[in-house]
Amino acid sequence: MSRIGKRITIIPAGVTISLSGSILTVKGPKGTLSMSVPEHIEYRLDGDKAQFILDPVYGEALNVMHGTTSARFAGIVKGVTETFTKRLEIVGVGYKASVDAVNLTLSVGYSHPVLMKIPEGMKVEVTENVKIAVSGADSVALGQFAQNVRKVRVPDHYKGKGIRYAGEKVKIKPGKKALSGS
Repeated sequence: MSRIGKRITIIPAGVTISLSGSILTVKGPKGTLSMSVPEHIEYRLDGDKAQFILDPVYGEALNVMHGTTSARFAGIVKGVTETFTKRLEIVGVGYKASVDAVNLTLSVGYSHPVLMKIPEGMKVEVTENVKIAVSGADSVALGQFAQNVRKVRVPDHYKGKGIRYAGEKVKIKPGKKALSGS
């Protein structure tokens, strides 16, 4: 049995959980999120404690999904009570970002600005034209959007220019050395 799958998740006040079929819906002050519970994994709620129980017959086959389901549920509960935030930085002369109601606009050295549609339920803030903060309730969708923004201009390992996560260290490689006279 998975150790992570055995974990008990504490449900904070103000969060309601409903199960219809195999879809588990969690409602909280910051939003509503849903996830599907795999077959042969049972959801149990005792007061303010939630736990997922794996059918022992399918222990070997579904052990990984047991832990994943429990961890994903804990993330959803945390997401509807607090918000997750990812911070990105743009490094490079003339590189900048701006945001309007529905689009994030990146000017990162291409001949045209790159428009990225902001997914529903996420909030994007740009400060100092180079610092981007993306926040939202769903950690998986948030991480995917942040990665898609980073993919527009991945940090260059020779000059260090590009979009990187805040605090990310980019190892700068040395350039080609001139041939010594022979």
